[in-house]
Amino acid sequence: MSRIYFIILLLFSLGQLRAQELLPEKEAHFITRFPFKQFSGGVMVLQARFGDLPDTLNFILDTGSGGISLDSTTCAYYDIPLKPSDTTITGIGGIRKVSFAFDQSLTLPGLTIKHLNFHVNDYSVLTSVYGEKVDGIIGYSFLSRYILKINFDSSYMEVYSPGKIEYPKNGHILHPAFTNLPIQWVDFKDRKE
Repeated sequence: MSRIYFIILLLFSLGQLRAQELLPEKEAHFITRFPFKQFSGGVMVLQARFGDLPDTLNFILDTGSGGISLDSTTCAYYDIPLKPSDTTITGIGGIRKVSFAFDQSLTLPGLTIKHLNFHVNDYSVLTSVYGEKVDGIIGYSFLSRYILKINFDSSYMEVYSPGKIEYPKNGHILHPAFTNLPIQWVDFKDRKE
């Protein structure tokens, strides 16, 4: 008897349930287009302005970087105020505590990104390797906010707002996992074992 009451109650309650409406994903909108240059080994370098500084600085675009950073000599040269922290980073030189330039902006041609926390590191090795001053590295703090289209033939980069975007034909869409770093699983097959 209790099963019959349960089934009747279930049927009446189903009439009260409402389905969730699936909303179409917003279209990605074009924001800006600007040039980049490449150093040896395919390293991409963007020119941008930090905070209120009038000079443009050279930033390496690094998809493997978990944040955004400035070179310590650049900070000293421009007298950028820094705050020490207990945050540690792991790099080529090992693990060490870093200072930050908190709540700053980065201005690219046609785009200003606000509320970025730049950690500070010594990039003198990168400057000596590439023969040009490296003022910082742009990573996940920027890449997580936008969609980038990179044209290596014309050395231009386009920035789009997050959303649905049409990809060119004859390509392959990757679906990386985003944590602090974008991770893409890839399988390789050789001709022979």
